[in-house]
Amino acid sequence: MLASWGLLAGLAIVVWLPQARRHTRVRAAEARAAAHPVRGLWRNPLAWAVTSYMGLQSLNFYASAAWLPTLLATAGLTKAAAGACSPLASLVSIVGAFLAPTLAGRGVRPGLLVLVGTASSAAGLIGVLVSPATGAYVWMSLQGTGTGMAISLALLFIVQRAPDIRHAAQLSSMAQCFGYILAGIGPFVLGAVHDATGGWTIPLLLLIALLVPRRPPASSPRADRHVSGHPRRNPAHRLSASR
Repeated sequence: MLASWGLLAGLAIVVWLPQARRHTRVRAAEARAAAHPVRGLWRNPLAWAVTSYMGLQSLNFYASAAWLPTLLATAGLTKAAAGACSPLASLVSIVGAFLAPTLAGRGVRPGLLVLVGTASSAAGLIGVLVSPATGAYVWMSLQGTGTGMAISLALLFIVQRAPDIRHAAQLSSMAQCFGYILAGIGPFVLGAVHDATGGWTIPLLLLIALLVPRRPPASSPRADRHVSGHPRRNPAHRLSASR
């Protein structure tokens, strides 16, 4: 009986050995890339296009998740029904997050997918603005579809617009740092606007307006356009070059 458990452990080792070798190669590649970090992305317009898209879609998601259930409860839905809208939007967002990169992989232009996702979010927010209590589940489903497409496209742009692993790491850091700072500020600002105006109309109009500048980073004429940074040369390399 004990020997049978040992057999299973042996099989697991055999299965994982190739993975361990691959992990070692990946770590070595990461170490080589770390020796030549990229600088200059903060001055690159395309990098800022990717970063702004990540930031604005993050703001839309977190601000909506924080305040839309409260808005729906204020509009007349029961607390249970209003509370169920947020999980519904999150569940539907899985469909949007799966759909966008799948279609992009099948040749659909990411710029078009950005427009579809933005239109879905806009339709959901406009529905909440015009008729929050009637059709709340429909509006939240549209908003969830749009936010799901947006986050998957934001991550896709980081990969698409980076020419190598060094640029991908730096672009990811830049986009997500700015994006989640903006996402953290969003709910606070929306709540402050609500307190200042005494209603939800202006905050919702603000959220809808912030969908407009979400310019797709994939809209460049060249589909293979990448961000460009300058590798930081280490001192040993500079010394050898000077010789």
